[in-house]
Amino acid sequence: MKNIIRKYILGFTLVIIFALLATQVRWIVYSIHFQEKVFQKSVTLALNQTISNLTANRPFCSKMKECVECDSIRLETQLTNTGVWDKIHNAIDDELKTYDIFLEYDLMILETDSKELKTIEAELDKGLYYTTNLGELIGQNGYELVVKFPGRTKFFLEKTGLMFLASLLLIFLLILALVYLLRLYKQELRIAEHTKELLNNVSHEFKTPLSSIALASNMIRKKRYNTEDKLVNYAELISKENKKLQHLVESMLHLAAIERDEFDYSKETLDVHAVVEDSISTFEMILQDMNGKISTLLNATETMVFADKLHLTNALVNLISNSIKYSKDAPEILVETRSNNETIWVMVSDKGIGIASKYQKYIFDKYYRVPTGDVHNVKGFGIGLAYVKKVIEAHNGEITVESTENTGTTFTIKLPILNGTNDRKQIKYPRCRR
Repeated sequence: MKNIIRKYILGFTLVIIFALLATQVRWIVYSIHFQEKVFQKSVTLALNQTISNLTANRPFCSKMKECVECDSIRLETQLTNTGVWDKIHNAIDDELKTYDIFLEYDLMILETDSKELKTIEAELDKGLYYTTNLGELIGQNGYELVVKFPGRTKFFLEKTGLMFLASLLLIFLLILALVYLLRLYKQELRIAEHTKELLNNVSHEFKTPLSSIALASNMIRKKRYNTEDKLVNYAELISKENKKLQHLVESMLHLAAIERDEFDYSKETLDVHAVVEDSISTFEMILQDMNGKISTLLNATETMVFADKLHLTNALVNLISNSIKYSKDAPEILVETRSNNETIWVMVSDKGIGIASKYQKYIFDKYYRVPTGDVHNVKGFGIGLAYVKKVIEAHNGEITVESTENTGTTFTIKLPILNGTNDRKQIKYPRCRR
């Protein structure tokens, strides 16, 4: 029920956000259209007022009439020489200024039936050209005053550009924030699911040893044993299960440390090959019981690193342990090393059940456990690989995975090595604390 309500709330929130985005875009478009209408209206009023003002000047009207009565070839020369052209320009400038329009423009006087005017009239709706009749000014029809604004686009950018760019930026930031929130939401859902699985695993893992300890202690308390050997068996059972509980508690402490990103690191100069051999020795008896084997291919020539022996060993032990757990048959594991002048690589490969590509991006997440299909005996809290990644990154290293389902998996650890040009004074590690 809570999940359904959560989904409805999320959906409703997304609808509101998209509605806000749509409204913002619509207001931007509306603002641009509004500015265009204001501009067109202002220019039309300015031209009409210009003609009205010039008509009141009788001497000017007479000069204008004399000019337009000339043939079209001499018209422009006459308008310029008599000062009429400048007078019209100044009058239009004065009127445009009253509407806060400061744009360069081209001025033409065309006959009403001219081809040029007909071409211009076809583009009047684009807002580049504006015309007004000169009949009132010269006392006869047949002539149009045409004004062209080549810088009209620049005018709109100056008027609405800042608002338009700011709106686009806000919309872009809002979309980024929305995408980020959705990713966080999905991540939180995934963590919540993993946490629920963790709690189930924890309760199950603790329940078995606690039940065994309770049973054995009750048998001892009630003296239900016939021989000393029986008593020793009960004591050994309690000790064995107690060690399991201690291991589980250590795992939970690791979990808490991962949550706080706090580990103690006591770093020293180490031979990676020695760490590899120590890690492998941990599983000798286990592999004998399982008829498995670990092979090594230690080809690295530069093997010294500045690292914490305990945590680096634990990281390798985790990887080898995973290879054993996720092997269907007798485990076959290969630990390989390679190096160059700056880096050493440690690869842990197995021929186990592998990891499907869709799960590989999650395997280093806290609490995440890959679904194991037909393998039902795999136990754990899903914190091993998260711990490994924290440890490797704390050593300025990197861990990657390559895996094919039903074929096997290879984990690769990459660490900086110590040599003549890369000593521990030059390696900077994050400072950790408990």
